[in-house]
Formats: sequence, C-alpha cells, structure tokens
Amino acid sequence: MATGREVLDYYGITVEQAMDFIMANINNPEAIYYGASELGITTQHLSDITGYSADAIKNYFESSGLSVEALDEVKLLFNSNLGHLDYLVNYNTHTGSLSTTSLSEQVKASLDDPIQYEALFESIYGYEEADGLYTPDETGISHLGKISAAPESLESIFFGTLINIINSLDIGELQQIANFPPITADNLNDFIVLVSDSLSDMPATPYPDNFLQENVVKDAVTLIEDYWSPDSQVIGILDDSPFLGLVIA
Repeated sequence: MATGREVLDYYGITVEQAMDFIMANINNPEAIYYGASELGITTQHLSDITGYSADAIKNYFESSGLSVEALDEVKLLFNSNLGHLDYLVNYNTHTGSLSTTSLSEQVKASLDDPIQYEALFESIYGYEEADGLYTPDETGISHLGKISAAPESLESIFFGTLINIINSLDIGELQQIANFPPITADNLNDFIVLVSDSLSDMPATPYPDNFLQENVVKDAVTLIEDYWSPDSQVIGILDDSPFLGLVIA
C-alpha cells in the first residue's frame, strides 16, 4: 500500500500542509477524521505523516467515539480476514456462458442502471492504482499477490469468487442452510458456523453451467444494487458477498 507521503503526493498536498491542517484541528478530531476518510487516508498513513504511532492515533480517535475500523476500510475486495476461506477468492477461468465476458453482459442487462456495473470495478481512491498495481494491502487478499490495477482484474476475481462460493455448497448443505430456523441473536453464531463449515471445501461434483450461470448472475445483480444503495457503507466489492460476507463480517 502507498505510504502516507505517497498518498499526499498523489493529491498534491505537502507534508507541511497536512501537518498545518492537523495541528489547526488538534482539538477537533472529527475534522481530521472525516478529512482523512474522504481521501482514503488510514491510521497507518497518518502515522507515516505525523510520526505518531498507529496505536496513538487510534486512541486519539476512539476517545472521541470515532471508529478507526471504518477509517481503515479502504481495501478493494475484502476488508475482513478470510482465514481458511481465502481459497474461494480467485480469477474466473471458466469459458462459454460462465466466462467473465458472458456473465458481465448478462448482469448489465439485468441492472436498472448498467453504469453501476462499470463503476464497481474502479478504485475509489486513485492512489491505489497510481503505480499500475494493486498490492495485497490494497485488495485485502494476500494469496493473489500483486495484480494489475485494471478493472478487468477485479471483474475476473469478482465472478471467479461468486462461482467458487456457489460451487462450494453441495445440495445437502444448501438444504441445511435453507431449512435453518429464523435467525435470532441466540442462534446467529450457530448459523455462521454452519455456513463456514459448508464453505470450507468443494463438493466432488460441481454444478452444471446453467445452474451456476443463473445463480451467479442473480447474486452479482443483488451485490451491485446493494453496493450502490444510498444506505450502503461497503468499500470492498466482495465485502457483502453471499454467505462468505456473513461468515467474515
């Protein structure tokens, strides 16, 4: 991920200007917090800029009731730790009706506003793509390493992951999930464990292409519409992915 000084350089802001703003608002943490949030500046970036530790900055904001977790959620794909489920996140290598090109056409045709589709795969903070690469710190996914900072990269991973999520749930697991009692505070953890265990391995026989196509398109449309809804605060395009989003939330 870009350093704090590199982020400032991208926006054409000098360290001196940033420090002047911070010191002028040192008794107004909300101004510093929301100013940083608007530019995708994280606690680590602020540490780079000011010389204070990330922990000290965290305490500074949290003492005023400001969520440092929200400030640090700038990753493109996932803003939570996937743990043993990271194997589900990968490029789409399918062809035919499950190719990225085919799926994208179907999804765009199903959206009320197709522009939302194209916008989904653009970085929110331009400094992330300034060097031509998305690093694991910028995507939230370590095992893919550095990837090309192009919409096509995110698009392929988006569909590849949705296909893998569906393929990881066999019919029996889907029935268990569907037949689970209404979710309450008392049984939420049980439901999360059920879904997590179900996602942990791939069934021996994958679903036919037409089943995957129908469900991937449906899930993609729902994800995109929810992502751009007025109440959404999601940053990573897969943060709310079906089932997986629940387990890592």
